[in-house]
Amino acid sequence: MHSNFIIAQFVEQKTFAESVLSSREFLIYFYMPIMIWLVLVLILFILLFRKYPYGKWTPSNPNPSAGETFEMPRGVFRGTLTLTLLFVVVILELVNIRMPGFEVEIREFMTAFQMMVAFYFGSKVMHHVTSADRDKTKVMAQEQTKQQEVLSTTTTTTQTVMEQGMGEQIENDEEAAG
Repeated sequence: MHSNFIIAQFVEQKTFAESVLSSREFLIYFYMPIMIWLVLVLILFILLFRKYPYGKWTPSNPNPSAGETFEMPRGVFRGTLTLTLLFVVVILELVNIRMPGFEVEIREFMTAFQMMVAFYFGSKVMHHVTSADRDKTKVMAQEQTKQQEVLSTTTTTTQTVMEQGMGEQIENDEEAAG
């Protein structure tokens, strides 16, 4: 009986206005996880900031990330921003499960997220394609150089053999005539 009630509530179509969460529920489902995430990211950045820019680096043991943003390891900010955006999208989708129709309210944000994913992976694909083409071109140039070297060596050897053979044939012809 209880499971039928849950299924009936799940199947029942509610409009967005009917399914609006109370402000307390919205706080728990949406704002709390994002605030916890931001606090964890802030703690991560504080720890990284203490380790890298203000670490105990010496001239014999320099900071390996000295030329990067805030002297932190390469990709820390980009990776954190990407994970944060992914986390927020997951939270928004979970809220959408609890509040059907919520996706209409966040449509522009979801479009921006899809564009970010497409741009990120599209640029990575193009980077790999161009680097693969560059590598193929380099290999082809090396092979062509080797073929030209072999061809020039073969041509030089053939010319030398022909010159020697012609010289011997001329000597043989002179001996036969003489």
